Amino acid sequence: MEFLATVSLMIGRVLMETFTSPLFILLFLILFLIITWQYKRLENMSAKMVNINKNRYLRSAVVSSLLGVIGGIIGTVLLVLIGIDLSSIGIMQLWIIALLLMVINPRFLCFAYAGGVLSIASLFLGYPQISIPQLMALVAILHIIESVLILVNGRFNPVPVYVQKANRITGGFNLQKFWPIPLIALISTGIAEPGAGIAMPDWWPIIKDYSGFIEGQSYTLIPVVAILGYGEVATTAAPDTRVKKSALHLLVFSIVLLFLSILSSKWPIFMIIAALFSPLGHEFVIWLGLRDEINKKPLYVNPQKGLMVMDIKPGTWGAKMGIASKDILLSINGEPVEKFFMGSECTLSRGKIVIEVLRDKELLKLSGFFSQGSELGIIMAPNQNTKMFISIGEDNIFNLVRSICRRLKITKY
Repeated sequence: MEFLATVSLMIGRVLMETFTSPLFILLFLILFLIITWQYKRLENMSAKMVNINKNRYLRSAVVSSLLGVIGGIIGTVLLVLIGIDLSSIGIMQLWIIALLLMVINPRFLCFAYAGGVLSIASLFLGYPQISIPQLMALVAILHIIESVLILVNGRFNPVPVYVQKANRITGGFNLQKFWPIPLIALISTGIAEPGAGIAMPDWWPIIKDYSGFIEGQSYTLIPVVAILGYGEVATTAAPDTRVKKSALHLLVFSIVLLFLSILSSKWPIFMIIAALFSPLGHEFVIWLGLRDEINKKPLYVNPQKGLMVMDIKPGTWGAKMGIASKDILLSINGEPVEKFFMGSECTLSRGKIVIEVLRDKELLKLSGFFSQGSELGIIMAPNQNTKMFISIGEDNIFNLVRSICRRLKITKY
């Protein structure tokens, strides 16, 4: 307990020094502006499709930044308790490989892939000389932070979009998120003099049986800033459902990789397993998400009778009426709802409005008053006349895997 209290005080001191540093404040402000711009860009793209701009990009950036700080604190505790030394993992080579992989496919800009490639190169080519257990543990911890942030923040302010898949246009939500992560990490500084520093327990660091670990090694804490991102389009499930599944899949992947990292520090055979699992396991997580999007029916499509509501802009007339996402509007003042809505255009006239709504197979009647100039705020599912949409195709890698599986089935039978 004395060790944990002492280390916690040290982390707290470095965090306070970091958060009050003018250089850190400037860097974090730059990252905040970049994230704000990204959220604004997403909302502007959405507004061109659905003809409604939520104007909540600044709130999204503030929430993401605050949660990023909390995620950074969680990550700092994990990095220090496990004892990951940044000087032993080839951080420069890791970034170079990540950037090269991004040229092949933008989604490969992830340490899960770069870490796997770097570890395999180290194992079979002998270069660079790195601690594979520590590198894989770093990848696992970053993804643990990401999974927690996805669960907490992923459903906040989903951006409505129209999506073309398999020559069909459906509604959906862009769940893209960005988090600036301030971390405090360990870096070795040489052999400590007897009695210098604080006494560390025998179990620390957890990962220490690698070629580069020296008993009596001294460490210092340094601030590091990173950005984590999450990107997914949900068309077959509500945003909260999709976020929960994605966060769970990523968390399981992260815990398994961390477990393999610890095992690999004791038994070298697990280094190969961890190095292969890092990219392949991450691909499997992505495949699980794509499988739902490909195999399940789209959720936000208009039924044979009535119009489906995709989303409601907060504070508008539609929200005050009590209309909710996935409601099916059947009639307005006894007339078919199609008479009043032409795509994103509405021809409601002022006065009392009674809307017949089908919600979870229950028929409801919502009433209120509509005045000229009121913002409707209702985002409908797309129809056949929708002109603007984003096109999403299946990843070529998954097409290749599917093709191989089909050939194997043909050969089998």
